[in-house]
Amino acid sequence: MVDLSNLPLFAKLDPEQLATLSDLLQVKAFAAHQTIFWIGDSGAEFFVVRRGEVVLTYPDENGREEILGTVGPGEFFGEISLLDGGPRTATARARSDAELLSLGRDDFHEFLRQHPEASIHVISVIGQRQREMVGRLRGIKNANQLIDEHTTIWHRVADGIAALSANQVFFGAHLVWFGVWIVVNVARGERGFDPFPFGLLTLVVSLEAIFLSIFVLISQNRQSEKDKIGADLDYQVNLKAELEVMMLHQKVDRVLAMLASRDGQPEYRPEG
Repeated sequence: MVDLSNLPLFAKLDPEQLATLSDLLQVKAFAAHQTIFWIGDSGAEFFVVRRGEVVLTYPDENGREEILGTVGPGEFFGEISLLDGGPRTATARARSDAELLSLGRDDFHEFLRQHPEASIHVISVIGQRQREMVGRLRGIKNANQLIDEHTTIWHRVADGIAALSANQVFFGAHLVWFGVWIVVNVARGERGFDPFPFGLLTLVVSLEAIFLSIFVLISQNRQSEKDKIGADLDYQVNLKAELEVMMLHQKVDRVLAMLASRDGQPEYRPEG
C-alpha cells in the first residue's frame, strides 16, 4: 500500500479514502532523462511525484525545448488530461531517477463517485494548481521594469554622462570654451597661459575624450543588454500566446466533436 497522507493533493482525505485510493494507484519508475509522455499524446492518467523530479517542456518554433516548470516530490502533473481526456499539452521527462504514482482517469472518476465528499478537496487543489499555471502563463514583466531592477549606480552615471555628451548644450558649451581659450591665448601671444600650439588644451581635450569614450561604450553595452532583454520578453510573450491559442484550438475541436456526436453526424476530425 502506498502512503498518500504526505501528498498535498490527498492530505485531507480520511484513512479509509486514502486506503481505497492507494489500491488504485500504480507505482512507475523512470530513469533520468526518460520521457514520460509527449505533447499531443492521448492522456488517460495523471501522475504524482513520489521521488525525484520531472520537467515539463514545450518545443518552440525552432524545435528547441522550453521549460514550463519542474515538478518535485509531493507535486502532480497531467491533471488536465485526467479531467477531460484530451491530448497532452506538454512533454514530461524525468530530470533524475523518478518514482511516480499513476492514477487512471476511469479509476479516478469511479473513486469520486464512491466518495463524493473527497471530490471537493481534490477539485479545489486542482483548481488552485490551474490558477497558478495561468498566473505564470500571463506573468509577463515589463521590460523597462526588469532593466531598472538590474541597474546599478555606476550604470546610471554612465548613462547620464553619455546622454549629456550627446546634448546640444554640451556641444555649445565646448564650442564657447574652445573659442575663448584660443582667442585669449592668441591675443596674448607668448604671455598666454597656454600659447600656441595649445599643449594644455590638447591634453585636457584628450583626457576628456578618453573618459567620454569609456562612458559611451558602457552606455552602448547597456543598450545592447536592454535590447536583448526586450527580445527575450517578446519571445516569451509569443511563446505563451502560442500555448494559449493551441489550448483554445483543442477545446474548440472537442466541442465540435461533442456536437457532432450529439447530432448523430460523422465524427469531427480536426484538420492537420
